[in-house]
Amino acid sequence: MKVFRERKGQFIVIAALLLSIMIVSVSMVIYGTVTYFRQERWEEYLTIVDSVKTGSFHLLEMSLSKYSQTQTLNQTILRDNLNQWVRDVRKAYPGFGVDLSYSLETGAHLAYGMTPNYNMGLNRTWDKNPSYSTANTTFSINIASVGLTGYNFSAHAFLKMNIADALWHVGQGQSGWVGVRVIIEAEGPTPVTNLRTANFVLFQVGGVNQTFTLYRYYESQGHPVKQNPTPPALNAFVYELRYSASSKPDFVNVIITVKDSRGVQVRGAVNNLAVIDY
Repeated sequence: MKVFRERKGQFIVIAALLLSIMIVSVSMVIYGTVTYFRQERWEEYLTIVDSVKTGSFHLLEMSLSKYSQTQTLNQTILRDNLNQWVRDVRKAYPGFGVDLSYSLETGAHLAYGMTPNYNMGLNRTWDKNPSYSTANTTFSINIASVGLTGYNFSAHAFLKMNIADALWHVGQGQSGWVGVRVIIEAEGPTPVTNLRTANFVLFQVGGVNQTFTLYRYYESQGHPVKQNPTPPALNAFVYELRYSASSKPDFVNVIITVKDSRGVQVRGAVNNLAVIDY
């Protein structure tokens, strides 16, 4: 009888241990499953945020491209495009509660060394030296299904051209070539280094369109000029638009329009640009 009671007691202990192990195992499986789905869900939210940000940047660039290419300024083009983008974002993620809002920059604000006076998020400061086209907007993302509110980010699109100088390259007799050098930067500021001849849609000297040969290089050595003082090195990636001339001019009046790979355009102008012996 005593042996039976001991065996019965051992059975109860073993059963309790097995039950405890089962409970712990099930709990771990449930926890792991919940954690997995939470992680998968969160990664999905991050993908949504990244997609919305990328699309917003592209839309800003596209709007600035259209704005900078039209003769008559369409000051509402960015606002109109963003309103449609907000509607599209809401439709693209049903069930997530994704809401996108924006605020267009207005007034004078510092941007990459310049101070554009924004009107509805856009500014075009042309026919100067330097000249630039720019767009600036602040966005806010809310995702109701995960409780994400007030995720803010800014988007900028920018293209600046600086007409740096003009060089005289001696040819036969009195003839030679004038090389007008420009520096072009995008937002960052980041040097723009991928332009070709076709990107320079207008090159006028003294009001006359010029046929030119384009040279591209990084200038860091300064000018080996025949004058004193020697102008300092530009320390920048430059484009040199070189055209032929029957004799060396002392000064040139230049207008240049450039369009980058995004379609953003800017027109710069400078009068009485001294031509330096090279």
